[in-house]
Amino acid sequence: MQITVNANLNPYAFLITYVHEVAHADVNLQYKRRVQPHGTAWQTAFQRLMQPLLTESVFPLAILRPLQQYMTKPAATTYANPALMIALRREDATVLEAVEEKKILLSNVPEGQAFQFAKKTYVRGILRRTRVVCKEVSTGRSYAILAHAWVEINE
Repeated sequence: MQITVNANLNPYAFLITYVHEVAHADVNLQYKRRVQPHGTAWQTAFQRLMQPLLTESVFPLAILRPLQQYMTKPAATTYANPALMIALRREDATVLEAVEEKKILLSNVPEGQAFQFAKKTYVRGILRRTRVVCKEVSTGRSYAILAHAWVEINE
């Protein structure tokens, strides 16, 4: 069994993602894949593994509070909890500033503005709950992109 985690995560998102994946490994060892990937067994394992980490000595309060709320019934992704995503994205902003990247959150891009995401050019459309409907310039196809995705503005 091998666990992989994206290397581009801030330290707090990395830790949450790592424990998320360890919970999958724990459940797979116990149930041999006979349970839902993000079902009750995984949620229980994730909560048990995260519990000792839910302290101010591990997470800053700005992340800890929404993380504690998210952990009451963890979803398949932290993107499902807007408050937690905003807190983690603020930490991303600190990391991005440190490497001087020119990225902003899609939610902060004005409607009609072109931007780069995943090496493609899009035009920002309307916000629908947690995602923004964007049109890819080269194909004209519409995509729903998370409002908290980091993008680069075309200049």
